Amino acid sequence: MKMLGEDFTGGFFRRIYAPSNPAGLWYALAVAVGLMVLHQLLQLVLVFGFMLIFKLNPAVTRETTKVALVSIFPASLMVGALAWWLAGRRGGIPARVLSLRWPKLTPLGWVALVLCFMAAMYAAIMAIVLIFHIDMAQYTPGPNGQSPKSGSAGAVKEAMFDIANEPWLFALVFPSIAIGAPLAEELIFRGQLFSALSQTRLGVAGTTLVTALLWALMHVTEPWLSIGLIFVMGLIFGWMMYRFGSLWVTIACHGIWNGFYALLIFFQMGGGP
Repeated sequence: MKMLGEDFTGGFFRRIYAPSNPAGLWYALAVAVGLMVLHQLLQLVLVFGFMLIFKLNPAVTRETTKVALVSIFPASLMVGALAWWLAGRRGGIPARVLSLRWPKLTPLGWVALVLCFMAAMYAAIMAIVLIFHIDMAQYTPGPNGQSPKSGSAGAVKEAMFDIANEPWLFALVFPSIAIGAPLAEELIFRGQLFSALSQTRLGVAGTTLVTALLWALMHVTEPWLSIGLIFVMGLIFGWMMYRFGSLWVTIACHGIWNGFYALLIFFQMGGGP
């Protein structure tokens, strides 16, 4: 285990997470809700601005979705900066409140961590598919993002299949998918909010369940399969917070998962060489 780094020693249930939130629960709840609302508002403003600049038709839902995906990256950076500032209010030290402790992992340790996370997620997908006898074709868009016959595969997923046919647009959207969304969502759900809730009677286990559920419900417009997988991912991220005590771990795994999936769609649709 030494070759993977000090944080890998101590077994599966070693706790490294040490929450710090002097501002209290209600402040953390207000911050989380405020950041979620602000993120949506910033996206709306950016979408409106982009639509005006490029003279796009807002009545075309697919075009609006594409612009919204591009806007996630700048909106997330602004929300991230505000999350850092708010974590430093009321006696808080931002790096401690947000658990931005750099984990003691070697490069090999990072690789092992990410591979284990990916394996766990794919195992969860296989289990859900087998248990509920799911036909994945029902959740797979057509080559231009067309909805499957069973209904919508999810607005984001369908838009990504369409975007994969336009390399220049994919290059604009990729930072939002691989960096922007993971950064904002992890700061909101497993940053200050996770720290405050875990110091209540919920503990880390209860907080993991609550934040995973809230995070999944935020994606309520997606198909139920996607919501279920997001919930499972939230549970895994909660354990990662407990085990490694670092938000960088969940941000990295979240970003790599999103980025890998986006690239998979891109090359499947022929956007790559």
